[in-house]
Amino acid sequence: MRADRIVRPGRRGRLVRGAPALALGVLGLALLTGCAGTGPSAQQSRAGDPDTVDCAVGGRAISGLQNTFRGLSDQLNGIGPASARGDLADVKNRIGQGMRLAAQVPASIQPATATMNSPLIRNTYQDVGQAGARLHDALGDLNAALDSGRPAQGVTDSLSAALDSLNGAMNRMRVACSSVFPEPAARIQTVQQVGS
Repeated sequence: MRADRIVRPGRRGRLVRGAPALALGVLGLALLTGCAGTGPSAQQSRAGDPDTVDCAVGGRAISGLQNTFRGLSDQLNGIGPASARGDLADVKNRIGQGMRLAAQVPASIQPATATMNSPLIRNTYQDVGQAGARLHDALGDLNAALDSGRPAQGVTDSLSAALDSLNGAMNRMRVACSSVFPEPAARIQTVQQVGS
């Protein structure tokens, strides 16, 4: 059997064998949402500048996702250890929970972007929502790979790319709305390859 193939726990005792063992790093989005606090200050909310107002609206949406990002981080960080134990039920549960949480990102951001007047700020927040949707889809692909037993490398690469996309979108949002997100965003660590 190839080293990059997902195997059933009964056959090998592990879900992932060899180099592509899935180990997800810390999802730093929870730290970013902490930068937003509980939303913009009253002074920022009263500002007449459309960009500032739109940043404040988006900042509230992101702040409202803080628990979602923490839960997503917990689920993603547990996939690697569950895989190493060969616990298919735990891996699939964590993927399912991760998909549910990732789907909340675009669902929470879309209503905020619908009210935005600034195209730049609206597009910046829409990119975050779309990146959350890509993460949802990548987790769905990982779930399908587990079900079918197909090679995991392409799937983990796709998951890594989705996390990079979400990280990039969050960083662009932070730069575009520095009045709401004044501190540097924590980087999302991508899927890492472990062992050989």
